[in-house]
Amino acid sequence: MRKNIHCHCGLDPQSPDKHLLFHEIPHQARDDREYFCMGSRVKRGMTLLFIIFLSLCSFNHSYSQEIVSPLNIPLFLSGNFGELRSDHFHSGLDLKTQGVTGHAVKAVKAGFISRISVSPSGFGRAVYIDHPDGTTSVYGHLDRFVSKIESVVRDSQYIKESFSVNLVFSEFTLPIKQGEVFAYSGNTGGSGGPHLHFELRDTKTEKPVDPLPAFRNHINDTRPPEIRGLMFFPQLGRGVVNESADKQTVNIIKDQTGKFVLEKPVKAWGLIGIGVKAYDRMDATTNIYGVKEIRLTVDNVEIFRSVIDIFSFDESRYLNSFIDWEEWKTNQSFFMKSFIDPGNKLSIFRSYSNGLISIQETRNYKFEYSLKDSYGNTTTFAFNVAGERQQVPEEKKEGVFFPFDRNNEYSNKGISLSVPYGSLYNDFYLNVEAIPSGLSLFAPLYTFKNRTVLHNACLLTLTITNDLYHDKSKYGVVSVSKNKFSWLGGEYEAKKMKVRIRELGQFTVAVDTVPPVVIPVNRAKWTINQCITFKISDNLSGISFYQGRLNSQFVLFEYDPKTNSLFCKYDAKRMKKGKQILTLLVRDGAKNETVEYYDVVF
Repeated sequence: MRKNIHCHCGLDPQSPDKHLLFHEIPHQARDDREYFCMGSRVKRGMTLLFIIFLSLCSFNHSYSQEIVSPLNIPLFLSGNFGELRSDHFHSGLDLKTQGVTGHAVKAVKAGFISRISVSPSGFGRAVYIDHPDGTTSVYGHLDRFVSKIESVVRDSQYIKESFSVNLVFSEFTLPIKQGEVFAYSGNTGGSGGPHLHFELRDTKTEKPVDPLPAFRNHINDTRPPEIRGLMFFPQLGRGVVNESADKQTVNIIKDQTGKFVLEKPVKAWGLIGIGVKAYDRMDATTNIYGVKEIRLTVDNVEIFRSVIDIFSFDESRYLNSFIDWEEWKTNQSFFMKSFIDPGNKLSIFRSYSNGLISIQETRNYKFEYSLKDSYGNTTTFAFNVAGERQQVPEEKKEGVFFPFDRNNEYSNKGISLSVPYGSLYNDFYLNVEAIPSGLSLFAPLYTFKNRTVLHNACLLTLTITNDLYHDKSKYGVVSVSKNKFSWLGGEYEAKKMKVRIRELGQFTVAVDTVPPVVIPVNRAKWTINQCITFKISDNLSGISFYQGRLNSQFVLFEYDPKTNSLFCKYDAKRMKKGKQILTLLVRDGAKNETVEYYDVVF
């Protein structure tokens, strides 16, 4: 079948002066970064290489079969595609299920079930359906499957003696018709409440694409995005805003006429970046959503544009560079940068340059944001930045210099850190201290003064200054925040602990010698309810393994970390009637074990 191809740059193909086949985003050289200067237009690099054109153009699925709703209820969203989440972009739509579980879930198009996954985390119970048009639909957080699918999954779980399974099928095993019910909505895995997570992916590349355009007949939206605030980023040693080299936020308020304006004037000089805090809205809901498209112009010239309509899972963590990560970690607030960090390789950018702005004239610079959602609803916000000469403070260069485009190593003060190429979004100065602390008997509080996110998992090695504990398997690295420990684990080697980390903060070494706690729930009603239920918990390293056996035979227990619940439902096919002995093993991340025995009658 012939496929439609279109360029995802988002520019008008009828405007040859704007529609470039090669988007030059020169963020490879630290000292030669291209930026937007109002004195002269940025060099645009008009290299018309066909291979680059193909790489920047992505497949546009033509839906040979109109999508039907996966639910038999009116569709409303609790989350949209590309929404900002912790460390990633949301890869689908979260469809409300009226606050309950158990709604029938249908295939939106004909095809075959290609994969089923079951896990206590992530999507919980999930189904993947491949369709003839080259797309895959994904359905997550399901409560249960229809009987023929449940039987296949349950058989596999017993063969593997594991609740978590990942099953792959050929096109002949589980074919499915459009509109056929295959499961029921739920709240499993990492779900924060009953809903259906739905995705559309390109089957070949596995890239998720925005499904919302396919649901326009099912979901109404006439409300535009809302802008809440701006953040200004003076570039260190090169720019200043309101006589400060620190980044700063400016709220957006209504003036006496009802017009949205900046809460205070902004004066700048030198090289600056800007970011925006904004959300989308939809009809008949109170939820807030992510913004699909952001466009920034200065003096009517576009300097930045991002469109979130497709991405790969491999690049999703670059979200931490797209936002101001420190603001998110500190205040749980998302400000989206309208400039591109040199180490950010996101494919959502449609800009000619990296979006930095050079303020070099004493005049008003006319800025305008344009924010658009999947339905084309648009909000614009115009404001001025006054070009005013100010003293630009020199960049403070304290610590060990880590360039973003190199492999970096540090070893001193009892700590070693390896940061390979591709792990930093910007150049960075590393400052480390080993602070004596009463938090640990075994090591000081190793502190990175500048809290920074890392794109890749980097190897951290900590010295155990008091290697006192006899069982080295109980040692673990912990991150420390407000004197509370979060277990990272790691491996012991010659009075040192090695662990992989993805952000810099405070760390020390602790031991976990306390086994998990296992508490029976309503034991007197196990027989009546035909269900064995426990609450399980651990004080530090977390639950890593559990298994139940009746009369030495494996029985399937399901674990829900959200409620600390562990339960086993009676299975007539695999369990006997009468009195039996249950053996329950629960293990934590430091290999501490609790084993308990119970008489059970079914």
